[in-house]
Amino acid sequence: MIWILLIIGIIGFVLYNFFRDKDQMLKRQVDMQGGMAKKYEFLVGKLTQEPSAKVVKVTRDQIHIRAEGQTTATNFIITETFNKTEIEWIGQMAMLGKHNHKWTYPHNYPQQKMLDEIGEYMEWKSNQMFN
Repeated sequence: MIWILLIIGIIGFVLYNFFRDKDQMLKRQVDMQGGMAKKYEFLVGKLTQEPSAKVVKVTRDQIHIRAEGQTTATNFIITETFNKTEIEWIGQMAMLGKHNHKWTYPHNYPQQKMLDEIGEYMEWKSNQMFN
């Protein structure tokens, strides 16, 4: 019985430290820069230029952008992690199925460079699917 309590205590301690560290990371990397919407304002602005694209959810560590057409849906999910920014693209196309890709950058990487790399990949993916 004592071993079970000890194991539960250790797991609780590890989880507490993880969430405390995550909270401190978010304060340093996101909150001090005005939040996710402010920190990634340029990137979000460019990814929402498509008329149907809009921000559907913003949390303390994530922004979800979605664009919908009649037979397609495109999602970009920007997530702040420990010293990194992850951008995930999920494309759902009626005839071509579901496609996705994830980019990982240092959390202070220039947003224009992120966009350039995303654009290059999307162009390559389009050529691969349609040519």
